Amino acid sequence: MSAFETLSVRVEDRVATITISSPPMNLIGGRMLPELDEATDALASDPDVMVVILKSSTPGFFIGHAKFGDIAQLTNDVVPETLETTPRGVVHVVTERLRIMDKLTIAQVEGRATGGGAALALACDLRYGALGKAVFNSFGVSLATGLGGGASQYLPRVVGVSRALELILGAYDLDAETADRWGYLTRAFPAETIDENVRAIATRIASYSPEVIRQTRRLVASALDGTIEEGLRDEAFVFQQFVGTDDAVHGISRLLQLGGETIEGESNLGELLGQIELKRTDATHEQA
Repeated sequence: MSAFETLSVRVEDRVATITISSPPMNLIGGRMLPELDEATDALASDPDVMVVILKSSTPGFFIGHAKFGDIAQLTNDVVPETLETTPRGVVHVVTERLRIMDKLTIAQVEGRATGGGAALALACDLRYGALGKAVFNSFGVSLATGLGGGASQYLPRVVGVSRALELILGAYDLDAETADRWGYLTRAFPAETIDENVRAIATRIASYSPEVIRQTRRLVASALDGTIEEGLRDEAFVFQQFVGTDDAVHGISRLLQLGGETIEGESNLGELLGQIELKRTDATHEQA
């Protein structure tokens, strides 16, 4: 990856953190979108990265909407005449990469996420918001431009069609407390602890077997695309591939060492499972 102006990338313990820094509001424009494209493309092809966190260092803002002066970046030179001749939007390229890459993607939202910024958060697998700080707004209808980030497709899948219509057509702000109740957020954390909580979740997940993470993420993400019978058959296939591997033997042995299959251990299973990880050595590197 080349040097960036609007973001930095840090990789540690198989967790990559993209931190947006384009004050005062992290509006999409200038170098931000090309740099997000380059950074996510590089991380998507990095086999050592298992989790990608998207966050901001700009107080009060996650990622904003497109700069109106740079909106030409998001449009074609010629207005398409048919649906078939319409290419994906440039924001869609990044959001879809976040949605389909074989990593777990996390949006850590500690400020306003509007327009394309809200769509980037929605495209991630997990979304965590800071109470009292995270606010979401998928507008466009109110400006008579329509939507260009992907909210029309992502938001109904997250909160349902009815709530998505209210938020999009009404252009309402959605605070973290309500977003948590509606399922827009995976979870809301106090602002003072969100960073350590998200880091702990990402590090725990990234410590497990990489290929099992990839395949299980795929199973869950595609669960609603087919029938339950097809999904169960796929799950059984994946289970049969992994259950006899060295990683599985290590995982089961480690759990038994920690107290698995005892009353005390099974009563604290979640805590014990957090102590199981592969033996590995990871380098830490940062790209500014």
